[in-house]
Formats: sequence, C-alpha cells, structure tokens
Amino acid sequence: MQSALPIPGRVVFLRALIAALARPPIWILTATLTALLALTAAIPWLEWFDQAISHRYAPGAMIRGLSETFSFDSQLGTGSQVVAARGTGAGLALLAMLIGAFCAGGWLQVFLERTRGHSVQRFFHGGSRFFFRFARVIPLTLLSLHVAGWLLYETPWKWAMSFLFGAVDGNLEVLSSELTARRVVFAQDGLYAACFAVVLAWGTYTRARMALQDTNSAVWAGVCTWWTLLRHPVRTLTPLAALWFVEAAGLVGVALSARVMQGGLGAPGDWMPVLFLFLFGLLALLLRGIVRGAGYHAALQVSLRVVPPLPRPDPWKDAIGGPGGPQYPIGGDEYGVSL
Repeated sequence: MQSALPIPGRVVFLRALIAALARPPIWILTATLTALLALTAAIPWLEWFDQAISHRYAPGAMIRGLSETFSFDSQLGTGSQVVAARGTGAGLALLAMLIGAFCAGGWLQVFLERTRGHSVQRFFHGGSRFFFRFARVIPLTLLSLHVAGWLLYETPWKWAMSFLFGAVDGNLEVLSSELTARRVVFAQDGLYAACFAVVLAWGTYTRARMALQDTNSAVWAGVCTWWTLLRHPVRTLTPLAALWFVEAAGLVGVALSARVMQGGLGAPGDWMPVLFLFLFGLLALLLRGIVRGAGYHAALQVSLRVVPPLPRPDPWKDAIGGPGGPQYPIGGDEYGVSL
C-alpha cells in the first residue's frame, strides 16, 4: 500500500476538503447510509402520526406544528411511542457507530492508495478490511467519554468546587451570585464539550495510525495516539478544528435556509416546501459525509509527519552475502537472492 507525500500543515484542511470532494460516489454513499438509518427511525413515528391525526383534524391544520389540543389528546399514546422509540434509537445508534467504523476503513483505504478509479470498490474493500480493528476503537471512545464525564460532573469536580468556592458536594447555592453559578456551569459544560471534541479527534487519529502502520491493537494505538496529541496538540487538532468550523458554518446555512422555507408551509396540497426541506436534510448529510472523509485525509497527512514508521524485520539479517547476490542463511541449507 502506497501513501501520498505529506503536505504543509497550514493547508492540510483545505487539501483534505478537496480530496474528499473529489470522490462524490463515496460521500453520496455514506450520506445514503445515514439517511436510511434516519428513515428507519422516522417510519414508526410517521405511522403513529398518521393514525393519530387521520379523521380528527382538518387537512393541513397542524402542518406548522402540533397544537395544545393534540398534545393533550394524545399524551398517553405519545408516552408509549417515546418508550418504543428509545429502544429503537439505541439499536440504531449502535448500528450507526458500526457503520462509521466501516466508512472510516473505506475512506482510509481510498486515501492511502495512489490508484485512481474504482473508488467505491476500494471503499468497500477498506471497510471490510479494517472493520473489526476499527470497531474495537468504539468501546475505547465510549470509555474515554465516560472518564471525561466522571471528571467533570462527579467526585473530582465536586472536590474542585469545594476547594475553590466552598461549595460542598458541588452545591452552587452557596455562591455569592447567580451570575457566578451560571459561569461555573457554563465552564463545566464547555470543558466537557472540549473533551468530547478531543476524544473524537483521538478516535480519528487512532484509526489513521492503525491503517497507516497496518497494526491490529486498538489499545496500543490509542495509547500512542494520546501521546502524539499531547506532544503535537496544535499540529494535530488545528486541521480537524478548521474542518469542524467549515461543517458548522455549512449546517448553520442549511438550517437558516430550511427555516425560511418553513414559512411556505401551511397550504394543503403544497408539496414543494416539504420537498425542499427534505433536500436540505440530504444536503446536511452530504456535508457531514464530506467533512468526515476530509477529517480522515487530514489525520493521515498529519500522521505521516508526526508518527514514526514501525521498524520492519530484516529477512536477511541472519544471512551471509553481498547486496544483489545470493544470500546464504546461517544455520540452514536454503538460500535466496537479495534485491
């Protein structure tokens, strides 16, 4: 497997976006898989709303939103539907993470090869090749997020609040003002959001390292990746942060456009606004797929510069013979030729 040459850090995220955009069959495929998961979660709700609304309300009466009367009349049915949706959602969330591991292998396989064409075929080859290795990163990611949540919301945070503000067991009612309490909560949530982003970046770099070095141990690769992030925080996190801002700006634009389009809802039989809202949703999924692929491309380019190659064993170490000539192994009868 051959890899591209490393590129300057200042343009990593831009080159990564271009590389991902240049492969539309792949990001269309990944967006389609995500849309199918969303459709699976939406179908039970569509059937339930169809039964709850039919023959009870005027056509188009609640196209903009549910009325208080509907919420009161269907509160019992809504509760049971929510419970059922939670179980389905949990299964779909696990399936989404497994699909993410498969797509990660596909993206990395495509980016690590110099060959052109047949990108979908190489995508599926990489997804199947790295799937079980990358799937082992999922529990490590969840464990890291759990540790971050425990540090920021459980005993360590309560000790810090008690030491800094005298708030026993994290009780913020003893603070001098409500503004101070709000700032503490904002800092707490902000730190967790930052930890969440770093853990996701760690997962991306861990998979890139495993693909680049062709290793199997997710634990060892994860430990090495944490050390790499600590040694090179700016070089490793800056490209992913830039891609995150690109994605956030794109999603904000899609959301504002969808909000404007919602103003056209209300006329019974007018399906054009609904169609455009559907297309805006697909556009958001496509944007997410592009940025996700660009993230793996950026992780590969940075890893090529900061991750040392693994030492490979020399097959002729225990042999006698000059380069390009016959090699006679010590303690054996067979011989080969060194090229």
